[in-house]
Order: sequence, then structure tokens, then C-alpha cells
Amino acid sequence: MGITEILSLVTVLIASFISGKTLLSKSDLEQVFLTHEQKIKLYYIKLLGLSSLIGFLGGDLYILWNLTLNKKTAETANWNFAIALSFVIFICCLFTLGTVEKVIQNFIIQSHYKYKISLEIGDVYILRMMNEQLCICSKDPNADFLRNDTESILVKVEDLIEKPLIREKHQIPSRSFWQRILD
Repeated sequence: MGITEILSLVTVLIASFISGKTLLSKSDLEQVFLTHEQKIKLYYIKLLGLSSLIGFLGGDLYILWNLTLNKKTAETANWNFAIALSFVIFICCLFTLGTVEKVIQNFIIQSHYKYKISLEIGDVYILRMMNEQLCICSKDPNADFLRNDTESILVKVEDLIEKPLIREKHQIPSRSFWQRILD
């Protein structure tokens, strides 16, 4: 691997870190206005970060266990095994944390927040962004959880500017066990 490849790799990693940091630093209100692609990037950045942290902690705990309980020194500790253990834990977390999050989201969390805005047609709730210019809104704050056809309204972002947004807490509607599993 030459100098140009290393510089290219470092540049890509720094750019990815900066764009990831930008997405992670958004407030709850700003995250409502993220597009679908940005939400997917944010999800995977969070997943990679948490998996890396858990993998790193797993390797550290193994080294700590060797140093304290097995009375080994830093030179005699099995560092190759610690690095391999960290990598295996990282990979396992990549595949399981998304499922664990979905289970927690579908079975434990009982409420959600939506932003309400008053328009000429009445009060509507912002569900998500269709693209940078259009919001998908609904008169029903639970439209994301209901599988039936609820009336959706497309609203231009410029129509939302200078109108007060009200954050409201709503109970998640009851769903069957299978709807929660398959959601």
C-alpha cells in the first residue's frame, strides 16, 4: 500500500467521521427533518459506534481480567486473543444490536413524540421528510404505527417556516404480538 492509497484512506475516514459527527450532533427537532437516507446513515453510524465501544470494552475487560485475577503482567498477557475477542464482539454486536433495539422499541417503549403544526387545513403532525423540500404529515399522530390507509398530507418545508412547532407525547396504539414482531 503506497502513500497515495494511505492518504486517500485517511481522507475518506476523516470525511466519514465529520459527516457522521454532523448527523449525531443534530437535536430532536433537527432529526425530524432528516431525509430517509440521512436517517439510515445516522442509524448505521450509531450502530458502528456502539458496536465498536462494546467490542473495545470486551477486549479491555479480558486484559484487565488477565492482569488482576490471573496475575499476569502486560508483557505476558495474550494481546492477540484480546484483539481477536474485540473484533468478534464487534461483529456479533453489528448483527444483534439492531434486533435488540427493535425489540426494545416495539415491546418496552409505550410512547412517542410528534411535532404538531397548525396549517390552514387544521393541526397536522410531522411524520417524516419525503425529500429536502417536502414533509409527510398526517392528522393522526399514530399514522406511523397503523397499517391501514391513513390520510397523508404533503407540506412544503417553506410553509412550516415561522410557524410554531409543538412537541407532543402520544401513547403508541396497541398492536398484536405479530405486528410488533414483524414491524
